[in-house]
Amino acid sequence: MGSDAAGQAAPGAAPDALTSAQALARGLHQFLNLGVAQLDAAVRESDAQVDKIAQCLAAISGDIQQFEARLSPGGAEPGSADAGGAELVNSVRASVQAVIKALQFYDKLIQRLTHVRSGLAIPADATSDPAAAGSVDWNGILDQVRARYSMVEERVLFDFMMRGLRAEQMLKALQSLREASAPGELELF
Repeated sequence: MGSDAAGQAAPGAAPDALTSAQALARGLHQFLNLGVAQLDAAVRESDAQVDKIAQCLAAISGDIQQFEARLSPGGAEPGSADAGGAELVNSVRASVQAVIKALQFYDKLIQRLTHVRSGLAIPADATSDPAAAGSVDWNGILDQVRARYSMVEERVLFDFMMRGLRAEQMLKALQSLREASAPGELELF
């Protein structure tokens, strides 16, 4: 037998527990790394588009200021061109504010995706050596993952998961918490 004999099952024999654990660790490691890579790519692609939106908003805000400066300073009579211009400025300003609020939701989404990415990367790193998979401190890994969460909702979902709830049960429980909590108690945006 070669030096690899300890990690190899005999031909025709059922794999031993160590070999099974190593195979599971390899598969888990690959799966977690796939999730990390997919999240990284999605965040990078969307960040580039959001940067374009931010640049457009800055240009629109500058245009609004220039347009406002060109309107007659003494206030316009209703129905005049200046009054119509002031209404247009207010309408565009409201639209810009709505877009900024939507971008705040995007920022929250990216924070969550980044936390999910970290939550996948921690066990992926811990399982990178299949031979050491049996000695991984899973409670320590779970503590590290939970510590990455900065939003109350994330910690609540994690705690529900640790209690054994399925995804649909967790979301229903979270919705019940949202409805029962005071405004600002859970970050709902």
